[in-house]
Amino acid sequence: MNNINFFERLKSLLLFPSYEWKVISLEKRSLSDDFRQFTFRLIVAGALAQFIGSFIFVRNVLDIDAYRFSFPLVQSFFYIFIQTGLLMICSFFVKKMARKFKSVPDQKSASRLVIYSATPLLMMFVIFNLSQVLFLALLPGFYSLYLFWSGLPILLKTDQSKRISYTFLYFIFMSGLFWGFILLFGFITGILFPGSITT
Repeated sequence: MNNINFFERLKSLLLFPSYEWKVISLEKRSLSDDFRQFTFRLIVAGALAQFIGSFIFVRNVLDIDAYRFSFPLVQSFFYIFIQTGLLMICSFFVKKMARKFKSVPDQKSASRLVIYSATPLLMMFVIFNLSQVLFLALLPGFYSLYLFWSGLPILLKTDQSKRISYTFLYFIFMSGLFWGFILLFGFITGILFPGSITT
């Protein structure tokens, strides 16, 4: 199977989601290729932004020489772990809930729906990770919910009457899981880098 044209897929997902979901549903590419050739690139971009933002944070706020590179590296690793873990767990959740929402419980389709619909949010994290004062940059990331909603009837054959409730439950689960990860890794960061949590 040919490799994914990253920028073409990005453009089509954002501008023509209904069409692109149909293309994705017909592809025979492995799920690992979907993740590696598309989603993971966005995660790595966000991790790079996290490194830069954390490096600036150490220099301007903490000013601790011992943390100069170790803190940004660990923060970048945490970001990759959080986003990858979040997508994996959400994929299993979406598949598990499929029958309750009159959908086809197919793991590959559920995973594709989750990783591709996350595209706008992952893009916005590239900006937000540079500095937390840019939190408003995350607002366009809510477009991910529309992508999820629009992909449900194509990838999981979700009944029309269940699309909104399925999307809402997915949002609640994903948000709770994300903040759980953030609190956990914030706690770990505080242990590894005493004084890094500022008030």
